[in-house]
This record gives sequence, structure tokens and C-alpha cells, in this order.
Amino acid sequence: MTIKMTMTMNNSEAHHESHHEGSDLPTPNPGITTTFYLMRHGECEGGQILRGHTDVSLSENGRKQMFDAIEVADISFDHIISSPLRRCCEFALRLYLKREVPLKLEDGFKEMNFGDWDGETLESLYQTCAGPIEAYWKNPWASTPPDGETMLDFEARIDRAWESMLNQHRGESLLLVTHAGVIRHLMARALGVSGAAGFYTQLSLAYAAIVKITVYTTAQGTHFPQLHWG
Repeated sequence: MTIKMTMTMNNSEAHHESHHEGSDLPTPNPGITTTFYLMRHGECEGGQILRGHTDVSLSENGRKQMFDAIEVADISFDHIISSPLRRCCEFALRLYLKREVPLKLEDGFKEMNFGDWDGETLESLYQTCAGPIEAYWKNPWASTPPDGETMLDFEARIDRAWESMLNQHRGESLLLVTHAGVIRHLMARALGVSGAAGFYTQLSLAYAAIVKITVYTTAQGTHFPQLHWG
């Protein structure tokens, strides 16, 4: 609705107004919204292993899961950002060729490096180091896999990549193809949750799940994230 206002000015006011005609008056500088679609990779080859940085391909079913999810979601995006690990980037490359949308690979969005546990089956890990791995699942901020990445380092590199992506693509719509751990951290960040033991495991993410986060950035550069579902 447009409201039209009329004013009556005396001669002095009219003269003052005409004196400023044509001057560059400041205009409001509204904020801008950036939209992110966070997509988990599909089912992988290799069975029930702790993948982390272990580089495996999608299974045939996993490829189908991802393409089906994109079609059902019916979303549009200006750029594709992907983890360089094969279970993410192979799909991202196919989508880039299909939709002709710019693609960038970003190391910061890799899954956590689980060190000596990386690539091992969950069964063998529980047989050889049940205590340490149980402690890790309960509170990953207080326990680190041998020769692996700490939770704080993992979150810090995701945050750096996220801030860089947000600054470079402000006001655009992006598809981020990545991993469950990365998406859980970004969901927690959007909700203002940090270092909460057990919180990550309470966020269920199926293969090829898509999560939407919008970030409203004010003219002063303050970010207000919002997590969407449904």
C-alpha cells in the first residue's frame, strides 16, 4: 500500500526546500539475504566405515538418491560449492554439466579427518577401541581420534570457508554439496548452539538430505542466520 502525504509550506520553507533541490540526499541502505542449500552426499561404496577424509565414490544408489532429491526439491541456485571428496564433487560436476551453473571446490567443507580411525569399519573400531570411540561420540570436544582433527579445528575451518563464501556471494543462492558433519555444524551455528555434547548426534541427516539456511546481512554487516525446514 502506498501512502501519499501532502504538506503546505510557507515562503521561507519553500525557499529552504528549493535551495536543496537536486542535492544528493542519503538513501536507506537495506540489508540483503543470501540463501544456502546444504546437501549431504548420497550412499557410498565401501560399506559401514568411518569415512572422514577417506575418498570413496558414491554407489549407484547414492547417485540416484542425489539426483532424485534435487528434482523433488525443485530449487534454483546461482553457484555450486562442493567438498573436493569424490562422494560430493562427482555429483557436483555432473550437476554443473547438466545445469551450466558455476562450480567451485572448497577444501574447507571436507568431512572431519578421523586420523587413525579414518577408513576403518565401525565393527573393527568397536572391537579394538570401544572405550575411546564411545567417549568421542559422547563428547567430541573433549576427545580426539588418534592423529585426527580436533573438533575445534574442524569447526574453525568450516567457519572460515562459510564466511568467505558468504562474503563472495552475498545476495545470491548457492548449493553446497558436503558432508553430514559439516551440515550439522552449520545447523548448530544457525541455531546459536556451540560445544553442546550430544547435540550433533540428535540432528538426523539422511543421505542426500537438503537443509536450507538463509542469512540476512544488514547494511552494517551484521549477519542473522535462519534455519528452515518443512
